[in-house]
Amino acid sequence: MSGSLPLSNPPRGIILIGMRGVGKSTVGSLLARRLKTQFFDLDDLVLQHLGAASVRRVFEEQGEAAWRAGELAALQRFFDSSAQHPRTDTCPPRTVLAVGGGAPANPACCDILQKARRDGWRIVHLTAPIQVLVDRLTANLGDRTALTRLPLADELAALAAARASLYSALCDGVVDGSGNPEAVAASIATAAS
Repeated sequence: MSGSLPLSNPPRGIILIGMRGVGKSTVGSLLARRLKTQFFDLDDLVLQHLGAASVRRVFEEQGEAAWRAGELAALQRFFDSSAQHPRTDTCPPRTVLAVGGGAPANPACCDILQKARRDGWRIVHLTAPIQVLVDRLTANLGDRTALTRLPLADELAALAAARASLYSALCDGVVDGSGNPEAVAASIATAAS
C-alpha cells in the first residue's frame, strides 16, 4: 500500500474510489466480508433510486446527466441515513462503500465525500495501470457503458488524467488494485484494524 491510511481510530467506514474496472466492487465486497460488515455499491444504490434495471439503460435512455444526478441523490441519501442511524442495518459501523469512478468529478458528490471523511470515514484510492483496466473491461464489460467515443484505452487514459488530482485530494491512502483482489482487500483490512 502506498501512502498511509491514518486509521489509528477504527474508521466509521471505508470508501473506495478509483477508475472504472479497478476492482472497487470486487475488493469492496471482499473487504466487507473480512471486516464482518456490509458492502454497498453506489451504482446499485443509483439504480434503486432511479428505478432502473441497468447502468447502460440509464445512459442510453436518459443520458449521463440523469445518471450523475441519480448518483448525487443516492450518495446524499446514503450518508443522510448513515448520520441519522449510525448503528442500524442500513449503515452499520465500518460499512464499505464503492463509489463510481465519476462521482468525485461532481463537486457536490466531492463535498459529500469530504464531509464523510471529516466524520470519520476513510477514503482509499484503488489504482491500476491503464492496460490492466482495459484488459479487465474487455474481458467483462458487464453493465458498463462507454463515456466517450474514444477507443477504450484512450478513454480510460483521458479520464484517469482528468480525475487524478480529484482522487488524490480526496483519499487517505492509495492501494494498487492490479493484484489479487483478496490480497488487496487484506491490505486495506489490516490498515483498518
